Amino acid sequence: MTANIKLEIQEVIEDILRKHRVDPRNHKYDIRLRMPTYFDPFIGNIGSKGLSRQNGDLILFIKKLDRYIRIGQYYEQSGDHTSDPVIAMDAGSSYWVPVRIDRAVGDIVCYYIEGGKRMMYPDKIEEFMSIQRMFAQKIREQGWLDSGIKLKRK
Repeated sequence: MTANIKLEIQEVIEDILRKHRVDPRNHKYDIRLRMPTYFDPFIGNIGSKGLSRQNGDLILFIKKLDRYIRIGQYYEQSGDHTSDPVIAMDAGSSYWVPVRIDRAVGDIVCYYIEGGKRMMYPDKIEEFMSIQRMFAQKIREQGWLDSGIKLKRK
């Protein structure tokens, strides 16, 4: 992993944030976008024929507190939601650094601390890079930049 190259997930998320007038460099934000007509090949059209828009939409969340950013997607049905994966990165500089991926099949932790320095696990970074690349592609293909509707926070 090269320290001076933006990750694919960073590029797509920064584009989405800027579209919704959120500065990616801010220390704190929590936005959620709804995809109103997302089609899932296993479920069908979310929001039609038996699934209500309020309970069946696909949600993309982007949450940053101080340095760390978390990105994931979930379906909200009957008040329940599950995200898989949730990607966490250190966004304290211009180039986001992998921290972890939370998945239903097991988490990927990308580093450990030794002597006060962050030490990366090379095999975990390779897996992280592959997953973040696929997730960024999925976000683009689903049309979040053009079709995602920002939800108002309650």
